[in-house]
Amino acid sequence: MKALVLGASGATGKLVVQQLVKKNIQVRVVARESAIIPRQISDDKSIEIIKGNINDFEIAKIKDLVKDCDSVICCLGHNISFKGIFGPPRKLVSNTVAKIIEALQSLNLNPKFILMSTTAYTNRKTGEVNAFGEKIVFSLLKVLLPPHKDNMLAANHLVYKLGSKTNIDWVAVRPDSLFDEESVSKYEIHNNKIRSAIFNPGKTSRINVSHFMVGLITSDQLWREWKHKTPVIYNKE
Repeated sequence: MKALVLGASGATGKLVVQQLVKKNIQVRVVARESAIIPRQISDDKSIEIIKGNINDFEIAKIKDLVKDCDSVICCLGHNISFKGIFGPPRKLVSNTVAKIIEALQSLNLNPKFILMSTTAYTNRKTGEVNAFGEKIVFSLLKVLLPPHKDNMLAANHLVYKLGSKTNIDWVAVRPDSLFDEESVSKYEIHNNKIRSAIFNPGKTSRINVSHFMVGLITSDQLWREWKHKTPVIYNKE
C-alpha cells in the first residue's frame, strides 16, 4: 500500500506521514525546496520525498505522482504570514485538488482521496445553514482572506463537481479550531456541524485529525461510512 501526502511538511501533514509509517504504509510526499522536513521523515527509507512546488507541476507530473498510489491525502494550506495569506498562489489548494482529480480520472484510477478541509465550510447539500451573523462573517472572510476562499473552492470541487455519482471516492474532513496535542485522545465524528465555527467553535487536535484520516485509509468499513461526505471532527470535551 502506498499513500501520496501533499502538505507533508505542515503541522498536520507531518503527523499523517508519521502515522502512515506506523501502519507500514509506504509514503510519497511532495515538499517545497525551502520546506523544513523533520528528520524522522527525511531519514526514513520508506518515505519518498519529491521536491518541488505542487502548484507548478504540470498534469503529466501529477499523473506520475498518483499512478501507483492507493490513497491521496491533501493537507495543503497557506503559510500564516502576510505573503502566505495575500500573495500567490491564491488558489493553491483548489487548483491542486482539481489537478489531482483530473489526473486520477484520465488514468481511470480510484484511490481514496482525502482533503483536510475546515468547519468554516458549510455543506448545504446535507442541510447545513449559517446563521445571519455567520453569513456576514463568512462573506467578509471570502473577500478579505484569499486562503478562506481557496478552501471553500477546494471543498466545493468535491461536493458539487464530483458529488457521489463519480468513480472518484473522496472524503473532506472538517476539523474545528486546530491545536497541538502529544497523543491521540478521544474524539467524535459528525455528519454536520453541531456548533458555530464562528461564535461557538469546538477544538480539534491535529493528531486526532491525522488519526482519523489514516483510519479512513486503513479501514474499509470507516471509508464506506464516510465516502462522498464531509465529516466534522471534534475532540471530546
